[in-house]
Amino acid sequence: MTSIHELPAEVLGIIFFEFTEQEGGWNRRQRPEDLAVVCRMWKELVRGYPELWSCIEVNLGYMREKVERIRTKVRMAKQSSLAIYIHCGYGFTSENLTRDVQILYDLIKNHRWRALSIFDPRYGSCLEIIFRHIIDNPQRCRMTSFHMESRNGFDAGMSSAREALRQDLGISHLAVSIGFLEASHPLFQSVRHLQLLGKWSSTAVLGHLQEATSLLSLRVQEISGGPEWNDSIQTSILPDLKSLEFKLCHQFPMLLMQRLELPSMQHLTFNTVSCSIKQGDEQLKSLFPAAPWLTQIKSLTLEDVQISEATLLFALRRLRLLEDLTISSRERISCRTTKALSQKPKTPRGWLCPLLERIKFENCPRIEERNMVALVRARVRDIPDVGPNSLHPVRFRKVVWEGQDMV
Repeated sequence: MTSIHELPAEVLGIIFFEFTEQEGGWNRRQRPEDLAVVCRMWKELVRGYPELWSCIEVNLGYMREKVERIRTKVRMAKQSSLAIYIHCGYGFTSENLTRDVQILYDLIKNHRWRALSIFDPRYGSCLEIIFRHIIDNPQRCRMTSFHMESRNGFDAGMSSAREALRQDLGISHLAVSIGFLEASHPLFQSVRHLQLLGKWSSTAVLGHLQEATSLLSLRVQEISGGPEWNDSIQTSILPDLKSLEFKLCHQFPMLLMQRLELPSMQHLTFNTVSCSIKQGDEQLKSLFPAAPWLTQIKSLTLEDVQISEATLLFALRRLRLLEDLTISSRERISCRTTKALSQKPKTPRGWLCPLLERIKFENCPRIEERNMVALVRARVRDIPDVGPNSLHPVRFRKVVWEGQDMV
């Protein structure tokens, strides 16, 4: 499990934002003792992350309770730039939100920004003053990260936001819900790390990726189903993309993966694919001939993916360059996988995943400690690093089983 101290400052800022909203009344059922633990944790964290004092977290609708706290935080900021997290909330009128945005704007307008995150903008026109400030002061508002997330779509008031993002703001990290930016928006041409949030179709994703040729990483959340094949859809070539993640899928995104050319691809993650096991088996097996870039990946993470153990082994036999494997799959993975990884080959084809150096099993109750001990014994050997066609594998450098370091 990743230590909270290893998380980036931006992520920690969001964590603090979520917890402080409970203090401000966002979740009045939160126990006071839980909040005390969070506050103690935060005090410990900021000792190592002075930039976190520059994070301004705001839940509009509770501004009157928080103005002095936010003003103090701005005054204590140890850097000249601010990371601003705004949650527009539910059940508030446009008049209240407009008032609170004005209060917030008065507090932050004279500072440089480095990140702006807006969650659930109920009324886009309420945020007009923020985006007009960006349009009028693009140099002061240069930022590395922009996040716009909504579970209920966007109203006409978002036009100023789209115009603001046409400025040269230096944004490299972009996270947007479907419907916020058109596929031809110039921001997609320069962004390096992209998150697409909401129920995107494969065709919509491909349309946006036509312009995003500078991407290094892509994360798609809640991708919906759609046609398996459409000859009118162009292939998207992403020459620099190294990391691809799919989260909360109802099936494997067949069309999208087939229509991507990823010559530099290294890291692939599937986090929750909720189709039937039969569907998952059929789709994953058909992907290998249809998406040839799969065979070049070096890192694979599977969390709650509906495939059988036989199909997992089918995939691993084709991932000859794999160096890092993480599996979290509850009941489906057993000692059959560990035995396959530890079995000495009888043919010149060599070991299963011969370059594998790091492996992690989480939530796999059918794998026992004795299975892991046998795997470590078989794959931790004092041998030189060799290529994928050798009769010997590389040595395991890190093995984690249910949170326990085995190597």
